[in-house]
Amino acid sequence: MIINLIAEGDLEVDVAGRLLDFCGHSMGNVYGRKGCDYIRNKAAGFHHYATDTQGVLVLTDFRDAKADCVVNALKEYIWDKIPNPPKSFLCRFAKNELESWLLADREGMAKFLGVALSKMPRCPEEETLPKKTLAALASGSKKRAIREGISPPPGHGGIVAPGYMTLMRGFVAKYWNIQASMNLAPSLERCVRRLRGLP
Repeated sequence: MIINLIAEGDLEVDVAGRLLDFCGHSMGNVYGRKGCDYIRNKAAGFHHYATDTQGVLVLTDFRDAKADCVVNALKEYIWDKIPNPPKSFLCRFAKNELESWLLADREGMAKFLGVALSKMPRCPEEETLPKKTLAALASGSKKRAIREGISPPPGHGGIVAPGYMTLMRGFVAKYWNIQASMNLAPSLERCVRRLRGLP
């Protein structure tokens, strides 16, 4: 099935591309990439793209929803606006941030970052700020390019360094083991299960 994507940001586009291929689908049009507020306010309006022959995947971070549970987040984002969305219209939240799905590939990420496997979190979805966790891990990397590209320098003020996006997109494209990540990221496993349930 062709799946149209409404993504929070650029990294979500890369992750969705891998997931769709993994589940036997192909990417259609890509919308969004304008942050969480765009998803909250506009995503439901794309429901008409979900038909018997095409689907829609909304992909965003659960942390940005500021909801106490996924059901309430879905209610605010979708159900209050579209009470009965088509079955091929999927809204999936990465808990708490998309980076938890990447950290869930413990072996792959440890090798990519150049850090010991023992340092990788065993429950990545319990990390409050997975992106910050990833940056902290990178600061101890044996690889200079990883340290300088991901971990922000003193006084930078941000969570990650300017090279973060390029490096993470490279990891997703070349190294990310989705099957391994599903074992430690329940929200990813549910996303895959829903995608595989589409024709």
